[in-house]
Amino acid sequence: MSTPAGIAESSLATQIYVARQPIFDVENRRVAYELLYRATPEATSAGAISDDTMCSDTALHSVVSIGLDRLTAGVRAFVNITRDHLVGELHRVFDPSTVVLELLESIDGEPAVIDACRRAVADGYTLALDDYDGRASLDVLLPFVHIIKLDVLDRDLTALAPQVTALLARGLTVLAERVETNHVRTQCVNMGCTLFQGYVYSRPETIAGRSLSVEQMTMFNVIALLRDPDVEDLVLAEAFRSHPSLTFALLRIVNSASFGGRAVSSIDHAIRLVGRESLSRWLLVMLVASSSQGDPVASETVVQALVRARFCELMSDAMGTGDASTRFLVGLLSRMDVMLGIPIAQLLERLPVSADVRDALLDGTGPHATLLALAVAYEAADWATVASCIAALRSADAVPVTPRYSELYATAVTWARERLGRVASN
Repeated sequence: MSTPAGIAESSLATQIYVARQPIFDVENRRVAYELLYRATPEATSAGAISDDTMCSDTALHSVVSIGLDRLTAGVRAFVNITRDHLVGELHRVFDPSTVVLELLESIDGEPAVIDACRRAVADGYTLALDDYDGRASLDVLLPFVHIIKLDVLDRDLTALAPQVTALLARGLTVLAERVETNHVRTQCVNMGCTLFQGYVYSRPETIAGRSLSVEQMTMFNVIALLRDPDVEDLVLAEAFRSHPSLTFALLRIVNSASFGGRAVSSIDHAIRLVGRESLSRWLLVMLVASSSQGDPVASETVVQALVRARFCELMSDAMGTGDASTRFLVGLLSRMDVMLGIPIAQLLERLPVSADVRDALLDGTGPHATLLALAVAYEAADWATVASCIAALRSADAVPVTPRYSELYATAVTWARERLGRVASN
């Protein structure tokens, strides 16, 4: 399969890794994304001027060239800034209204940093201190900072509470990061934290326990029929006729931009026009979208599922190996258990998926497992696992090109937002 222009380039080009993690407020509304980037899995973004720092400078420019709006859908981006970035005013490549400059924990309150903070604030930038530890040398920076990020993983929150109280008294916003359970999140809210970031928003219990609606169960059944090659067109048409909401959904799909808004004369005609594979895919997107039910955390999980699916598909296309449509399905289904509150094994019993798909989702094995692991690792900014997965894919498939992962990721994000927008507007 040919490689799309701009998707892949030679291994001699600088490879940039860019992922994102959502930040929520106390009402569980997504208010920002932290952008996480490295030039290589081994690179660090802190320290003295070095080749690594120059590579991370390239990463900043890469984010700009990709477009923040593609990565963040219009909300603010928390962008990691080293001492050298700050003092050298590299952040000026960003519009102040689009970013929060997150000063890394390696930064201290030296005169050059103080002056750089003063200039940044005067220029309209919002500053945050990452991994704040309360050391006295940071006190001189607090007048310039708006947000303090506290790592709460495995911390004694009772002992941390007085520090939070003192920060709040200074008019600062406290963001609790690495929040892994709802219990910890509740404790952080009680302390006065108003922004939150962490694994708690990806855990199944966040959204679990919802019963499937009649419409969702009907979609499951029709998707199963669409994916069964032994089911005749007449049976499919009757399934749509029996459920007016699905007939309406079918007409919405035909009316979408993908099919040019063509006129149809019957349900049979609509099914033939769209095609079984494409119709199954659209219904899966609609099923995923229906699971959010107005819950902002659930909505973010829906976006995450669609990004994973599209990222897996684009990676497969860019490498020219594997079944891209099947890998789209694997990526999408990998979050369906969280969204619908159904164990993945039970979910797969309702869908006639191949053994390879089951192996990837249940056991992490088979031809699709490594690409799914790559999508999950990229999403979590686990760069060491990203590198391991890429090495495994190259070894297994003799991949001739090096895909530009950050560009693919941004493309997947844009695609997910557009698809959800079409589902909502039709």
